[in-house]
Amino acid sequence: MNKAKKEESDLEIRKEMERRVLQDRPIRFDWVIKRLLYRKANFNVLNGFAVLAGLLAILLLVPSCTTEDEVPDLSDEGTNGWIYKIMADYYLWNEDMPGKGNLNFSQSPDKFFDSLLSDQDGVKYGDGWLTFSRIEKKEEETKSVSESDSYGFEFASYKNGNLYYAWVLYVLPGSPAAEAGLERGDWIIAVGSETPNVTNLSAFYSGGETTFLLADAVRKGNEVTFYKRKTISVAASRAVEDTPFLKDSVYTVGGKKVGYLVYNSFSSGPDDESTIYDDRMKQVFAGFKVENVDEFILDLRYNQGGLVTCAQLMTSLLAPADALGKTFCIMEHNEKQSKSDETLLLRKNSEIGNANLDLKRIYVLTGSVTASASEAVINCLIPYLTRSNITIIGEKTIGKRVGSNTFGTKEKYGWLLHPITLRIYNADHEADYANGFEPDVKIEELVIGNDLLPFGDTNERLLSEALSRISGLKSLPVHAESEVVFCSPRHLSKENKRKVLSSRRENKASCAVYA
Repeated sequence: MNKAKKEESDLEIRKEMERRVLQDRPIRFDWVIKRLLYRKANFNVLNGFAVLAGLLAILLLVPSCTTEDEVPDLSDEGTNGWIYKIMADYYLWNEDMPGKGNLNFSQSPDKFFDSLLSDQDGVKYGDGWLTFSRIEKKEEETKSVSESDSYGFEFASYKNGNLYYAWVLYVLPGSPAAEAGLERGDWIIAVGSETPNVTNLSAFYSGGETTFLLADAVRKGNEVTFYKRKTISVAASRAVEDTPFLKDSVYTVGGKKVGYLVYNSFSSGPDDESTIYDDRMKQVFAGFKVENVDEFILDLRYNQGGLVTCAQLMTSLLAPADALGKTFCIMEHNEKQSKSDETLLLRKNSEIGNANLDLKRIYVLTGSVTASASEAVINCLIPYLTRSNITIIGEKTIGKRVGSNTFGTKEKYGWLLHPITLRIYNADHEADYANGFEPDVKIEELVIGNDLLPFGDTNERLLSEALSRISGLKSLPVHAESEVVFCSPRHLSKENKRKVLSSRRENKASCAVYA
């Protein structure tokens, strides 16, 4: 690549850096949700993307200098040589990598990649270990809500022997699932059958025209019984827009106006070139401002991350007015890439439609998969609100204080690498949530037997708790842990995507199905 072309390439990359950072989903949400739900990303712009999917990251300057005449060695050994070079240059913990002489370059690339990872890479999750860096073969899609092909609902899975049941967490508007009448809280125990038959979770994601057998789950002690309820017909899966806005409402509680937003992913639009979701966010908050909202409940229970610019925008809309223009976050890389370190600022009110709410406190609803950009919003509000004015209700978050980049999008190797490449701090240069943010009020939502009421229903468990605390009325009792706690959202239990056990604790309940 000649000097002029390289300078032009660097300039284009810097322009892109001003706007975005892609999320770390298998490219969107590994689970039900980009959230370790993975949204399909466009990899045609840059050679290396910084991701923040459960992680927060920023673009690295890694323009491609290969030519069409250069044919890489695509054997395992050649691929592993490329992997080693990328990791040695960009991996946050590159100093922890084994020496070349202690590595087996003839291994399969996925095993070789794993052999390079630091013990610092990941967090304890239940009885297992959740590794942040990952490798995947190209052209893989693993989330149930995919814009390209989906029934259009997200779920958590319950395993009974070798059979899977799906607990519907939400349904996207205009999707085959919505048209069929599927609702949040429904249990699906069979697909295309009148008896339980799902042995692979992919049956819930997409497929041809079929039927879903719905059931009611009844729990007595450690015994769970599923009673068949009805069968619904579902159209073939198709492209479904995975909107991050699931619900917004305003309530009057004790003379106060309370804003409520269920925000499912930090996405700027249906694809990485669009900003329509950012525009929508400004419109939603402008509506809150017109309503004179003075208390706010941000529902991130299923949100596992997204674009850093979206987290920056969200925080700018929530923060005290006098914080605008000050530091949002600080991103730091390894010593080799320290030139890429950067500080992002909270946006000025004029840049966000004058929709800043000037909040003095906030209530955040979390789940066991809340991560990354979601955690960054909490952490980056602390210097301006203080932790005591941020009430977290729900479950402990993941604890992802790091970001990753994607490598291999233009190279001919058959793999995409997503190594951790940076740390992210708030304005006080703090990120004290390596083990996740502990909730101030612990409520486990996904316990079999619980009702999953519609988002916005004032009796819904997490929302009700927040409203009770705002009103000053007696809040719900803290719920004790149970042996029959529902499995973690799918994105954390997908094989070959996350090194973590399929549930947060062993499910010791017996299970039966009746007509």
